[in-house]
Amino acid sequence: MKTNVFSALVLVLLMSAGAYAQDSTGMTRRELRKQERMERKARVKSSMKETGRNLGDAATEVGRGAKETAKDAGDAINRGVDKAGNAIENEADKVKARREAKRAAKRDTL
Repeated sequence: MKTNVFSALVLVLLMSAGAYAQDSTGMTRRELRKQERMERKARVKSSMKETGRNLGDAATEVGRGAKETAKDAGDAINRGVDKAGNAIENEADKVKARREAKRAAKRDTL
């Protein structure tokens, strides 16, 4: 009788352990799927961050290039303006000199 009761108790214990093991395995599978989703999400997030950094670096480089080009263009424009200003001043000086020469010639003849 003791053996039968002990056997029944062991059988019930093993069945409970088996049921618990199946249930915990199911939970583990769910947790694994959830963990895999979170890992994928983290990988996508890090990939997006890296892409953002790369875009930022590229934009910065483009900005630097544009700044240098604008600076060179500004320098060229300034040189052109200086040359034009000098040419205008020279021409104005020539006109003034001619006018003065004509006035001096009129004074001399009077």
